Amino acid sequence: MNKPPRAPAAPDEDLLRAVDLALRPLARLFVEQGLVFPAVEELLKAAYIRVAEDEFGLAGEPPSDSRISVLSGVHRKDVRRLRAPPAGQPPVEVALPFASEVVTRWVSDRRYRTAKGKPRILARAVDGPGPSFDALVAGISTDVRPKVLLDELLRLGVVRLTPERDVELLMGAFVPQKNRPQRLFFLGRNLHDHIAACVHNLAEREPSMMEQSVFSFELSAASVADIADQARREWQAVLERLIPAIGRHEERDRAAGTTSRRMNIGMYFFHESADSPASHGLPARRKSAAATTSPLRAVKKPRRTA
Repeated sequence: MNKPPRAPAAPDEDLLRAVDLALRPLARLFVEQGLVFPAVEELLKAAYIRVAEDEFGLAGEPPSDSRISVLSGVHRKDVRRLRAPPAGQPPVEVALPFASEVVTRWVSDRRYRTAKGKPRILARAVDGPGPSFDALVAGISTDVRPKVLLDELLRLGVVRLTPERDVELLMGAFVPQKNRPQRLFFLGRNLHDHIAACVHNLAEREPSMMEQSVFSFELSAASVADIADQARREWQAVLERLIPAIGRHEERDRAAGTTSRRMNIGMYFFHESADSPASHGLPARRKSAAATTSPLRAVKKPRRTA
């Protein structure tokens, strides 16, 4: 259950510093993409209104324009204007690329995995009872010819043909297609989910959500490159274990009719100058080669998580 909003008070300086830091990469994106301040201001007003409307009603009743204005600081005339949704505007849907769905089925469906849980090397076409690439594709959709998809996956370097002309999945090479609407969709959703997990923990809601990081301020560019490579390998290993597990849970929950929740698990890596704004305001005790959040601290005291 959400905590009631705080009464207007003097700004929390720590909160302002955190928000200022979080806004910097977004401001960079806005400037690079030509999204000028008045447009962002309108979006921010609308976000305040939606949150106040959805999460801060009284006794189950939607809040009035006046209450939203008091909660958000948005002028009442803007509240009234922005609460009225544009007519005839359908919701935006962004479908995952078909290739992603095929790869997900390949690594999660037990028919297409070895006894050790690795993706099978598949025969090119249906030839007997065993699994094949054509059967994998047809099991998802008959609208896409397997040969067409195979050519695309070969072009992207996601699969290769063995000397026997079977199809082998190269898990480490798979990346989403370079489709701008899809990239922007995932930009919004991944940022939303990461920030939402931080906000959930900051509000001390239970159960707390995993949100941890490992960081250092004393590395060379070569060391950063080495660690980046290791991080990619570690994430790939996690993916190979998580995707089949998620597939098994999805299959069970669909059969039980209990598919009421979504989740998102991610990993990120970023580096820049140690003198960047993101380095400011941290404790002076920074001499160890790597500082990391304690798993216990991250769960029990999320406000101290890095």
